[in-house]
Amino acid sequence: MRAENSHKYLVCSEKDQTWGVTVDTVGCQTVEPGYEVYPPRVGHPSGFYFDVGKGRVLESYQLLYITSGQGLFQGRSHASVRVGAGDMILLRPDRWHSYMPDRQTGWREYWIGFRGPNVDARFRNDFFDDDLEVLRVGVRGELTALYDRAMEVAGRERSSYQQFLAGIATLLLGMAMYYHMNHQFVSQEIVGQIDRARHLMRESLHTGISPEEVARRVHMSYSWFRKVFRDYTGISPAHYMRKLRLQEACRLLSETPLSIKEIAFRLNCGDASYFSNLFRRNLGLTPLEYRSRFRAGGDPPERISGPGVHTPGNRTTIPE
Repeated sequence: MRAENSHKYLVCSEKDQTWGVTVDTVGCQTVEPGYEVYPPRVGHPSGFYFDVGKGRVLESYQLLYITSGQGLFQGRSHASVRVGAGDMILLRPDRWHSYMPDRQTGWREYWIGFRGPNVDARFRNDFFDDDLEVLRVGVRGELTALYDRAMEVAGRERSSYQQFLAGIATLLLGMAMYYHMNHQFVSQEIVGQIDRARHLMRESLHTGISPEEVARRVHMSYSWFRKVFRDYTGISPAHYMRKLRLQEACRLLSETPLSIKEIAFRLNCGDASYFSNLFRRNLGLTPLEYRSRFRAGGDPPERISGPGVHTPGNRTTIPE
């Protein structure tokens, strides 16, 4: 059920802060066409209420989601950007901003505010461009349902509610990134080509197909293919193919009796010496060491230290 106008401002304990993410506000409201004052003056603490003409600076992050109507947003450049239904405004701490709905249309808005070192790390590690302030995510019931659920949890304030809300805030942030990035690529009509390219790479692990040949088969120049593939996946086509081969090598080492030479030949990784060096550089241990620790049906693996190695159970992560 969709929540009516509602908002909640929250406090957290020192213990909550050690979780890495805390939520300080969540809410929604409908601003009707022809409104007189925005934002409404009732019920908002001074730290969150603001004068549209002067703008404001927050101490935390906020995701403001517009599901109907339209309006204007001003960010760090102070230039006005038109926003509307399906747009999410990403507000960052210590950064000036202002926004308001059009008086002709009004709008419905949802928001959640959060902070913490885990969130800071996502922005510090460049998951979001520094200039990205408006995310085009579309009007999606799954997003409004998360805001509604957050308001329900916040309203009850039961034990460990901050951890519940932290999970919702983190999921909303990840979904916002996902939908915005895919919206960008849909508008360029290349998602299908990238998907076909990744399928082709997986199906051709044993053929020695090159990234250039993959680009040709999906009808793209290699320079353009490499750029959009990297933008879409975060890694280059060649690196993606190398990761696939190493993952398959791990499977063959742990599940089959094939020799190192046979695995190298099957995966088009050169001779056994070259393959062993490649494997060790990427996983921090030799193929034989990997097999002795992760062979199917063998003893539980010892904990292995080394660059890019993660060993929960019998799985190893290939480093970027």
